[in-house]
Amino acid sequence: MKHLKGRSSLVPLTLITALLVLSACSGKSGTPATTPANSASPNAVASSSTPGSDPKLSMEPITLKVFVAPSSKAIREGIQNNAFGDAIKQKFGITLDIITGDDVKQKTMIAGGDLPDILVFVGSTYTLANSMIKSGQVIPLDDLIAKYGANITKYSKTSLDVFRKSFSNNTNKVYFLSASQVKANNDLISQTAFVNFNTRWDLYKEAGYPEMKNEDDFLKVMKQIQDKNPTTKDGKKVYSFSAWTDWGTWPYIITYPFVNGYNNLANGQELNLKTGEVEDQYTKEDGIFWKGIYFYNKAHRMGLFDPEGFTQKSPQYQEKLITGQLLNSHLSVWSGGADLVKYTGKDDAQMLTIPGPFPVISGLYNIETPLGWGIGIAKAITSHNKYPERTLQLLDYLNSPEGARFIYNGVKGKDWDIVDGKAQLIGEMAKPNNSEYLQANGLGGAFKRLAAFEESYPTEDGTPVDLRKQVNPGLVSNAEKDFAKHYNKDLLYPGQVYDKLVKEGKFAAPTKFWPVPALVAQPSDATTQIFTKADQYFMANVAKFIMAKDDAEFDAAKKKAISDLKNLGIDKAYDELHQLLVDAQQTAKDLNLK
Repeated sequence: MKHLKGRSSLVPLTLITALLVLSACSGKSGTPATTPANSASPNAVASSSTPGSDPKLSMEPITLKVFVAPSSKAIREGIQNNAFGDAIKQKFGITLDIITGDDVKQKTMIAGGDLPDILVFVGSTYTLANSMIKSGQVIPLDDLIAKYGANITKYSKTSLDVFRKSFSNNTNKVYFLSASQVKANNDLISQTAFVNFNTRWDLYKEAGYPEMKNEDDFLKVMKQIQDKNPTTKDGKKVYSFSAWTDWGTWPYIITYPFVNGYNNLANGQELNLKTGEVEDQYTKEDGIFWKGIYFYNKAHRMGLFDPEGFTQKSPQYQEKLITGQLLNSHLSVWSGGADLVKYTGKDDAQMLTIPGPFPVISGLYNIETPLGWGIGIAKAITSHNKYPERTLQLLDYLNSPEGARFIYNGVKGKDWDIVDGKAQLIGEMAKPNNSEYLQANGLGGAFKRLAAFEESYPTEDGTPVDLRKQVNPGLVSNAEKDFAKHYNKDLLYPGQVYDKLVKEGKFAAPTKFWPVPALVAQPSDATTQIFTKADQYFMANVAKFIMAKDDAEFDAAKKKAISDLKNLGIDKAYDELHQLLVDAQQTAKDLNLK
């Protein structure tokens, strides 16, 4: 869960890392009740009465540097001369200068004192939270929130309480703000699944819809499909699975655990979403983590794993998805989209979660997640910032349902409006396959980490902040329609198929929120360093595990890895985490979180 990227204190199923939702938009025909789309102006983003805004603050033009997310095609670095940036400038007098990158880049900037004005944790940088507080690199926000943070106080009270207690270096102050909060809503069914193995539907269909009852069946079917489609039309080698390196251990701690009913926690642990039990990731030989690595090893031995996955970065991985070089995607938001349809010339070419091989369909329903992604992608105002009051005012607006709607769906009157009494998408935002428009304008959730809410968080009228979460029948893709009809002629999109199968007891879609793991305090610097070294060790050696020639070589490599990690002190580090978990149980009791 988003999640999403890196390891947060608790990454919910509805979300992930890092992730930029480019799902199908929604909107219905009708006459806009307010300003026509072609005459909207940026100041339609919000009214002057937005809660938390203070008219006394200066509107003198300023520029804020914001390290917001991992590198992505959806985010353009530098000055935001687009719809998103223009609207912020119009309302607050603030020009946004955006920085993206991985945790190595972020940690280097922090170590060198080259701080942005706003910092959103990426990857494993959250492990530096306490040290940044100690060194004075991030500032306490309590007084600012009291004066300028009405929305933050209203919508993020639980996360403020938790951050104050568990992520303040024992100062009992708030230094960080949460992102990707979710409210439970079982009636809102996702159009597709989220973090799963999403397979090329068109090629699965051409293979005759072979039945899959377990992961070995899945590998056999992928072998069959890959053998039938060995290269792209450009002659490039096709693989069933791949990975990338600039999100750290993400490809290995997220997808396989998620489809088996687990969630990743901070510092090398996994949470069983059925029992609430926590597994030590690196040292539990038969745990879900090593089972996932073994799955990829089996894939490699069958010729299904892309060796460039050990060296390439996420943009290269995404490029392979849209040019037919990969048969599976880790995320539904990387489904290939219009680019894959255009490249293949097939309107049913899309990555979709095919039921059968794994017990869990993740991301189907919302779960109550008041902490969002916890400290993992929390944001802070740094000591470099010369305008903390105006910065907090901006963040407070973006942490409102209104501000979140703007981040996801753009300007009211141009991109969305009240149509026939309901909030609906209009104009370019309502069109399918509008990724170029979203990228050009900085919309569609590219800057979601600056907001408090995940896409499905409900506004006062019950609609999700991202109106694209409302399934519009006219915008369901041809592949999604074909998928749904294959399983049930009366259904329209994949989410309905998954919902039916879950209600029939054939698959699970966990929705229970387990608060205790999310309340685990930041461990000591020594323990944090051990897990950083453990991650580095794993990433340096992952090719050895996955490319092992047989079970004996894999088991030997795994045992050596566990031994090496114990020599690094990981047992002692886990002992500290176990005690922090016990302490978190008391914290949950104190905060009345169940």
